[in-house]
Amino acid sequence: MARTAAKAQKPATEPPLGRKDWIDAAIVMLAEDNVEALRVDTLAEKLGVTKGSFYWHFKGRDDLLFAVLDEWRLRMTSEIQSLILDRSGTPWERLERLLRIATSSRPDVPGGPFEMTLRDWARRNPKVAAVVRDVNAERVRFLQQLYREAGLEGRDVEDYAELHMAFVIGTRITVDPADRDEINRRRRIGIALILPRERAVRKS
Repeated sequence: MARTAAKAQKPATEPPLGRKDWIDAAIVMLAEDNVEALRVDTLAEKLGVTKGSFYWHFKGRDDLLFAVLDEWRLRMTSEIQSLILDRSGTPWERLERLLRIATSSRPDVPGGPFEMTLRDWARRNPKVAAVVRDVNAERVRFLQQLYREAGLEGRDVEDYAELHMAFVIGTRITVDPADRDEINRRRRIGIALILPRERAVRKS
């Protein structure tokens, strides 16, 4: 008599979602809509899980939103600084790399749709506004460092750092992220406006 067939194994289940999975999914949603539109049940549906999974990681919707804000702060400061500084190249090449990142089609880059949603939220929430101000200041300090290393001096360092920030934030407001030709045109404009190699001091 043939041996009794082995018990069928249960199909492997998908690994449970982690905290970062919820944050990343929220970022995608916030790049497409405003903060008010972010709902836990909608997010759970998009992720294919129940709301119970959400409460393993967050106390509630506000807890998720501020976790997303912390993630944005990290990406816009220490992470992007490491990305720029860890690669070889001249200071001007680093500044241009920073501009290329900001004018890419990704929604979570500096000045991208995700950031615009957070800036809109900051207009109505003082705690968020304080975080945005801190991130702005840190980004300007980093830009000043790069312009100084590139050879600019005095007020030029401050002025071009502010201009760089204003261009990155402002240029994405009126452009369709899917319009690659227009994004490339804005990038060329940015290179002409905020990479003034001719103003660099030649150091002996």
